[in-house]
Amino acid sequence: MPTPQEQNEPSTLTQYRLGMIEETLKAISENLKQLAQLEQKHIETREALGRAFEQIEGHDERLRGVEQEMPTLKLIRGWVISGVLGIIGLLGVTIFKLFTITVH
Repeated sequence: MPTPQEQNEPSTLTQYRLGMIEETLKAISENLKQLAQLEQKHIETREALGRAFEQIEGHDERLRGVEQEMPTLKLIRGWVISGVLGIIGLLGVTIFKLFTITVH
């Protein structure tokens, strides 16, 4: 039969098991902290992706508008270039005519 002193002292096996439980609880606590940090980063990343896709949609709408107006812009550009070349041609003919008139 154990002595009263032995009954009051925890056994070595019980101390070992309590120590293992404490270590396990510490590890669980650390893992939960890391999980919370990762979850916060995940939320921030999801929000950032949402903002990026909203901006992309805005650019997509603007690009569609430009693509729809592009044929008209090309047509107008052709007219402007033709007009400038026509004016340069008229100036050239006028200068040539003035030069030939002053030479005679």
